[in-house]
Amino acid sequence: MKKLLNPLKDIVKLSSLFFFLFIFKTFAQTDELKEIGFEKIELKSKSDTIVFIKSINKENKPKPVILFLQGSLPLPIVFKDEDGIFVSLPFKTTDYLSEYNLILISRKGIPFIGEFQEHSRGYKDKNGNVPIEYIKNDNLTYRTNQASEVVNFLYTQKWVDKKAIYIIGHSEGYRVAANVANKNKKIAKLVCLSADPFNRAAEEVLKIRIESFEKNTDSISQHTIESLTTDYLNIKNIAEYKSDFELYNWASYDEKLIYEIFKDVKIPILVAYGTNDLAAVHNDLLPFILKGKKDFFVKVYPDYDHNFFKNEYDKEGKFLEKSYNWDIVFSDIVNWLQKKKENKER
Repeated sequence: MKKLLNPLKDIVKLSSLFFFLFIFKTFAQTDELKEIGFEKIELKSKSDTIVFIKSINKENKPKPVILFLQGSLPLPIVFKDEDGIFVSLPFKTTDYLSEYNLILISRKGIPFIGEFQEHSRGYKDKNGNVPIEYIKNDNLTYRTNQASEVVNFLYTQKWVDKKAIYIIGHSEGYRVAANVANKNKKIAKLVCLSADPFNRAAEEVLKIRIESFEKNTDSISQHTIESLTTDYLNIKNIAEYKSDFELYNWASYDEKLIYEIFKDVKIPILVAYGTNDLAAVHNDLLPFILKGKKDFFVKVYPDYDHNFFKNEYDKEGKFLEKSYNWDIVFSDIVNWLQKKKENKER
């Protein structure tokens, strides 16, 4: 993730928890966010303050919006290290600053800026804990409302092309983006990346079943699968869980099957994922489940993993390295966003 405007040198930095966070960055001459082409905005209401960054639109002319929703890690949206500051976007932003307004929303309770060396695997306070404000608001309901409020604000701005507000969600952001697009009719196109189109429980069921094939543990695995299934079927009114933050987080994401949301969304949808990502395997079923749905497209990347890395091998089959392919994927996404409505099923 990462970008800078002036003297360029792209660097990839790795961090991991549920997935790898990579940062392409170029060096800035100062520690000012504006020096790397972004600025900070705060939306304040009586009950909340939403912080996000937007790319600077110097001409103040209407341009399309790309709102990127990241995954589940409690990460700052801007990092700093000994070389300067850089934003937590996984693609080379310099390629898109002139044509798009790029938007990235800060996670509730997580500082806007963090130290890369200390916080790139997830922010924790001085006591080693994830902030309680993050835990309280780490659910589909809040993230959907938060992103929708940002969309509503963007829609009122002169520098936004109101007919071209696009939302892209990766990993946990896949589910958030789908939910926002279903609720907020200001969204023009939806892109969902690298997650299960059912829910988290279905993703776990698949992982457990595959593991049972490998370890011959069918009896034990079946018990776990039945427990997961029962828990899902017993979800009723998720508001009943609000006093238990972790339980509410789980219920908010597992209550809805995302492919059912896809059925209701009226705008063009692109789902993209790598074949080396077990969390995304169920997307293979979408053409069957959503047969006949118009303006629905699936893009599959053979050998790419959850964050679009690919294992590279020599002619003898010896592993060489992992290649980073977010820029390839994002370029494909932008090309799709730029296409006029095709009204075709894919």
